[in-house]
Amino acid sequence: MVFRVAEVMETRHLPVITADQTLRKAAEVMLENKTLGVVTLDTLRRPELVLSFRRLVRAVASGLDVDKTTVAEQAVVKPITVRVEDDIVFALNLMRKRGVRFLPVVDETGELKGILEPRYAAKALWDRLRYDIGHVEPISRKIVVLPEDATLRAAAKAMDESGATEVFVRSGEELRILREWDFLEALVKAGPEAKIGEYARGEVIYVPPGFSSKAAVELMEENDVNRIVVRKDREFNVVTLSDLAFQALEFLEYMGERVMGVVLVNVETGREREVAERIMAVPGVKEVIMTTGPYDLLVMLEATTPSELFKIVTEGIRSLRAVKATQTMVATRIIH
Repeated sequence: MVFRVAEVMETRHLPVITADQTLRKAAEVMLENKTLGVVTLDTLRRPELVLSFRRLVRAVASGLDVDKTTVAEQAVVKPITVRVEDDIVFALNLMRKRGVRFLPVVDETGELKGILEPRYAAKALWDRLRYDIGHVEPISRKIVVLPEDATLRAAAKAMDESGATEVFVRSGEELRILREWDFLEALVKAGPEAKIGEYARGEVIYVPPGFSSKAAVELMEENDVNRIVVRKDREFNVVTLSDLAFQALEFLEYMGERVMGVVLVNVETGREREVAERIMAVPGVKEVIMTTGPYDLLVMLEATTPSELFKIVTEGIRSLRAVKATQTMVATRIIH
């Protein structure tokens, strides 16, 4: 059930920039590629600097001139990277530990091959979990609301203080979201003094308390949004795809990764039910189905590792005297 960074990373739109470009230009590159960071490369196309959306927001909040300050002045030197063959769980744990939400992905030579953000992995992680496993309310946080005439710099300060990547704008009774892309567009077109009411274009999708986390991921995927709002009476809390990716990670770590397998079993004539009952008593066996055709039984297994699964087959199934032959298949992906 392990899957790799290569399966979820972004490879088509790589936000590459030179170190001498301005912060406004960096915002433009992020906006064009719909990414939460930019990367500078050396002559061998290895990541040298990373300027994340969060660092850009902090620079705007602190009053830096976005037309004079360069990427090199605000970027992280020798950034953390992950490799294309790394397990996504390892990559997300690294992000969680280091407090980053944007990573360059490299090959064995260190050359940039893609970028990774937690939101890219949310659906793949939740595909492994049931609808009743988690709910959005425990990971939600209060929304930050600003008036329409607040400046982009004021929004940046609010985002920096709260750790959010959005602010909400109230227009009468209606709420709109100043999303990452809206923030970047305002910065590119009008600068830090832009009025956020003119750029907040994100629609609010509301869900009730107790809404399934897995269903929330699917809802966001269907509507091409990165966040939803949990509404309870007059209280509003926001949840992002990245929040849900890390929540799924916690559940998977708590539950432990499971390897699933299917074993086709051929037994001596007339002993099908007897063998089925004995196999059903073997730890790790989830279901035994009697079938017609070249095989007599279909056995569903679950284990923590492939080696444990094959041990169940060898010691718990093949060792039975009435078993004539088996064929084992290990699941590589489950499609819901």
